Amino acid sequence: MFKLYGKSSIQSLNLTSIRLNSTKIPPKLPITPNKYNAKSSGFNLKPILPNGLYYHPSPSSLNCEITPKGFLPDLDPRKSSPLYYPETYKQEIINYMPIISKARTPINYSMDAESISELQNLRSKGVSRRELREKFNVSDFFINISTKPSDLTTIKENKKLKKASKRWSLGTRRAKEYKEKLHTLYEKDI
Repeated sequence: MFKLYGKSSIQSLNLTSIRLNSTKIPPKLPITPNKYNAKSSGFNLKPILPNGLYYHPSPSSLNCEITPKGFLPDLDPRKSSPLYYPETYKQEIINYMPIISKARTPINYSMDAESISELQNLRSKGVSRRELREKFNVSDFFINISTKPSDLTTIKENKKLKKASKRWSLGTRRAKEYKEKLHTLYEKDI
């Protein structure tokens, strides 16, 4: 449970004997200090451990004296005891707590063919997605999968792509062309 970092075995014996005679609690090391970002590079552990004796608890339940509710039988009085589980909330308090996130309603993707053809006609005329979303009560994702963008929009997007492609390096241009070739081969099923 107590781990010693960065010292030789003789020094560790010395420190252990000092530790046994002292009353000071060693500092807690809740996480292993890492060379890299702990969140994005959790898989790549390169520990930078400080010298000294630290309390480094194992990742387990918060308190070893409390049995989790899931392991208690239904008739056990500890299961409903506020003294045994001090972290449980009272219903009166929960009613006054702010809502963390609004309840999501299931998205309805069932539309008849007439509605989809009307949706396609309106989108090809250049009606904005926001107006379509409000009129048909569907998501942007559903508008994308059920319709094609208008010709005007595709022309604008192609112009933007041509402008961006002028700034590409030779390697990027070759990679994009190769990707297009692979896509055509995929479409031809070769």
